[in-house]
Amino acid sequence: MSDYTVGIVGTGPHPDESDHDGYSMGYRHARSYRTVGGCRVDACTDVVSEHAKAFGDEFDLDGCVFTDLEEMLDTAEPDIVSICTPPSTHADLVETCARHDGVRAVHCEKPMATTFGESRRLVEVCDDADVQLTINLQNRCSDAAAEVKTVIEDGTIGDLERIEIGRQDLLQTGLHHIDLANYVMGDEPVEWILGQIDYPEEHVWYTDMAAEVQSLGMWEYESGVYALCSTGNGMDAVGSRTNRFVGTEGEIEFQLFDRYRIRTTKSGEWETVDVGGDHAQDEAIAVVVDALETDGDPIVSGERALGGTEIVFGVWESARRRSRVSLPLEIDDNPLEAMIEAGELPSA
Repeated sequence: MSDYTVGIVGTGPHPDESDHDGYSMGYRHARSYRTVGGCRVDACTDVVSEHAKAFGDEFDLDGCVFTDLEEMLDTAEPDIVSICTPPSTHADLVETCARHDGVRAVHCEKPMATTFGESRRLVEVCDDADVQLTINLQNRCSDAAAEVKTVIEDGTIGDLERIEIGRQDLLQTGLHHIDLANYVMGDEPVEWILGQIDYPEEHVWYTDMAAEVQSLGMWEYESGVYALCSTGNGMDAVGSRTNRFVGTEGEIEFQLFDRYRIRTTKSGEWETVDVGGDHAQDEAIAVVVDALETDGDPIVSGERALGGTEIVFGVWESARRRSRVSLPLEIDDNPLEAMIEAGELPSA
């Protein structure tokens, strides 16, 4: 295997100093790269010099610590760049990396961006530059997710009829579960989406990314399988952090861990299945490196991530139009943010 060098963009504060684990994803990425043969973390950059220095000390980067991305790219010349900054910065950072001669792969944190147009842009600029783009929707890389997919394909719960999803919100937390639904469906196209949202008070991630307080979304896959997603105050209708796959002869519940539970019409009782396996984050980084080595099609590709992203923006667009929307989605903006700015979402 080739020896790939890695640069981390957006270290964030040390996890011990952070009040939100998502602000320190650079540490997670770096630790996962260390578990994969054939690559090493060589450099980092963060606009906060103290954060970059602490990261450099943690991972023994021997002075390859920067506060400017282009300086890091020119000096360290990494083969792979992991982007772990807030989503509003992703489009410009991905493009800067993709346009640099030395970069061969970009692995970007989710969500892809804060607008659908910029989310598409990530894929387009990397395609144009012939750079591998992957998005850190790591849970589809887990052994448990793979087994759930296989069990469903084997017909253990009969014909799959419906997928149910419950999570805190759509774009930040729910995207993992929507992506898992797409993974189980073989990233099958979605025909239409119908959605409604509630935004009675300010609700933001990363200081600048709005999220609905509650939503209810429904969509239909090309094969006729339906999906229902309930977030916020309604997530317990499905179960917090849950993907439920309902078939004609049983159902499966999966909550992003190394186990799932299954109940068939034959048994009538829930059975918990422990799968084990490596941590999903480690598995995702292994997929990134292996795909680069083999020129393969990574299961966390930007194109696949765009499918789940389109569903999120589709729910918001349906709420904006007050009608069902057909895909592909032909918008560039963020419907939720547009409605907030226009005062179209009444307060409670």
